Amino acid sequence: MPFARLLPLVIGASLLGACAPTTPLFIAQVTTNELVEYKALKTKRMTAAIEDEGDLLTYSAMAIRDAHSDKAETLYLEGYRDRQLSGEVRAIALYQIGLIYMNRFNEQRDDAKALNYFYQVLNEFPATQAASRSEARIELIRQRGDEPIHKTSRELLAHWQPSDNLDLYKPSLDPDMTLLSRRAVLKDRVEEAEQLYLLGLADPHVPADIKEKALYQLALMHIAADNPRADRDKAIAYLRRLLVQYPNGELNAKAARHLDLALNPTQR
Repeated sequence: MPFARLLPLVIGASLLGACAPTTPLFIAQVTTNELVEYKALKTKRMTAAIEDEGDLLTYSAMAIRDAHSDKAETLYLEGYRDRQLSGEVRAIALYQIGLIYMNRFNEQRDDAKALNYFYQVLNEFPATQAASRSEARIELIRQRGDEPIHKTSRELLAHWQPSDNLDLYKPSLDPDMTLLSRRAVLKDRVEEAEQLYLLGLADPHVPADIKEKALYQLALMHIAADNPRADRDKAIAYLRRLLVQYPNGELNAKAARHLDLALNPTQR
């Protein structure tokens, strides 16, 4: 299956989808309490990874959670090799691989591999947004290399506590929001996440259903009550654009409901 058809996993996966992994067969043999602890540990790892690196897409965070770095790498490389996609999108594919492998909470962490991918972004796509961000990550890896003590991902996770302002399961957040959107709202980084979604919208080879999902996420971020810079007008504009461009899309009914509430806030 072409990478473009797998983009829903990368850009449009909601938090609900991200928190319901298929249970490995060996888990069926453990007790209920052990299963709860196992799931809690995976959720903790994913949350820690996202807090550590805000540019992780949902699919990337899930790969760290499930120890599937190699599978994510394979998928993203399909996107990188797809020359129908824009340089911006292809660069993001390489950038995400680098982010996965450099993450301190990834049991499959490999800083050397991460550096190779970041340098590849700089060499092949120097004018992209991913290039400037890759430069920052290269410097961060170098700084970490100079640290006198290097803890494993498990050691770091054992002492990790979530920030007070990063409750990814906060009831006030719309359940359809992706991990990227949620963290952006809670960390006041909506502008950065918006740029990423807009790159997908600008690429003529990104499928229509993915662009519809991107518009929906843009609206949800700007209308979120937890967004300190909420922009109702922007949200309304994105929702209207979604309804006009994708009148038969799967998100049409949800977008129409959000638009109605945005236009008539007293009905909430």
